[in-house]
Amino acid sequence: MTPPSRSVRADWAHPERAWGNTLEPPVLRALWRAGSVLTGQETHRVTGSGTYGGVRYALERLQRHGLVTGRTVGGSRLFSLNREHLLHPPRSRVRETRSAGRAPRARRTSGRAPLPGGGDLSVAVFGSVARGDAGLDSDLDLLVVVPQDDDRAARFVDALETSARAWTGGPVRVLLHTSASLGAAAQADDPLIEAPRRDARVLVGPPLEGLPVRP
Repeated sequence: MTPPSRSVRADWAHPERAWGNTLEPPVLRALWRAGSVLTGQETHRVTGSGTYGGVRYALERLQRHGLVTGRTVGGSRLFSLNREHLLHPPRSRVRETRSAGRAPRARRTSGRAPLPGGGDLSVAVFGSVARGDAGLDSDLDLLVVVPQDDDRAARFVDALETSARAWTGGPVRVLLHTSASLGAAAQADDPLIEAPRRDARVLVGPPLEGLPVRP
């Protein structure tokens, strides 16, 4: 088994483009109905419309957006629906995803956000997604601030990266800091936190103490 050769991304500014206007919706419906992996030929048969070449093109487009996953087994290319993606179920989250760059208000919480095993944390989005100018080739940048950098924090970051990759279908970068290390980095003008300082938006947890926003 070999991994997909093409990278997959979420188009943060225009998530609705993942649907296209031709074969993408029936291809997604075919994969949803199948509930399992399908080859391109099988997907074409279940879709019941379009040409085989058109269905393969739709599958590649959907894979690029992360809504469909593909892998090569032997000489066959197998496709399946990414049910963890933010646009699944399909018609209910396009508007919410489009607002992700503005720190989705429907999900944003204030006050305490418990770290598994005890303690509080904050999770913020920064970079192009936070600014609202992310595109299909943009990564998702997250800042996690924890009381203590320990095994619990490391496990949380690993789980967050795995989940966020499934939600978006693309690369995720997570910066881990304690409140103390974040404040020290800000005072030292550490270039690694310049982007979070400029445009971080808290998704979960209390405000980012120790990270004064530049005027």
